[in-house]
Amino acid sequence: MQQFFTILGGMGTLATESYVRLLDKRTPIHRDQDYLNYLVVNHATVPDRTAWILDHRQPDPNEALIEDIKQQSLLNPAFFVLICNTAHYSFDKLQAATEIPILNMLQETVNEIKNIKPEAKRVGLLATKGTLAANLYDPYITGAGYEEVKPTPEIEEMTEDLIYHDIKEAGHSDGKKYHELVRKMVEEQGCDVVILGCTELSFAEEMDPETKYPVADSQSIIVDRSLERALKLRQN
Repeated sequence: MQQFFTILGGMGTLATESYVRLLDKRTPIHRDQDYLNYLVVNHATVPDRTAWILDHRQPDPNEALIEDIKQQSLLNPAFFVLICNTAHYSFDKLQAATEIPILNMLQETVNEIKNIKPEAKRVGLLATKGTLAANLYDPYITGAGYEEVKPTPEIEEMTEDLIYHDIKEAGHSDGKKYHELVRKMVEEQGCDVVILGCTELSFAEEMDPETKYPVADSQSIIVDRSLERALKLRQN
């Protein structure tokens, strides 16, 4: 297969399926051959990224991810897409394992805020405890000139409940919980826009779109960047 890219997924599987659905829906097609060429690595047994970030005695997910990257690099994809915000904790290490570019979901998400809400000043972040504890989004948000607003302990626990209990454990989203999280960040924390900094939250957005408040959906944004790059491949 030529002119293809590789999706590093399985973190979790529902979020990866959501990425693929969005990608296929947004691809301009008139026939089967118009869809994009890609490989999906649904490595569901990659150890939990948050557990390892919070306690390095836990299984290290980077070993599995680097193995995937090296294996896939032998096939020479045009680029990689890493479908997990928290896994970007080791972005530099993962990129160092290959000469093939890996799209940076965090950077692309923050870059898109100016298009979602040009006048935004206070940017909220909903994410896993691992992403929050490691301050993964901080340099991107503050580097772009925004004031970062992190969730209160209450909102953080509510977010974990939605991500782990509803989506990862039960296999479904809860629209009411998701919309309440966004509402609290906007109305109670004074955010102008809210980053969905976990692909499980992106899955929740796909299932029950937020129409009242502006969100920067990391997965939706990386889908668009993937699509742009993949379509350019066909022009070469």
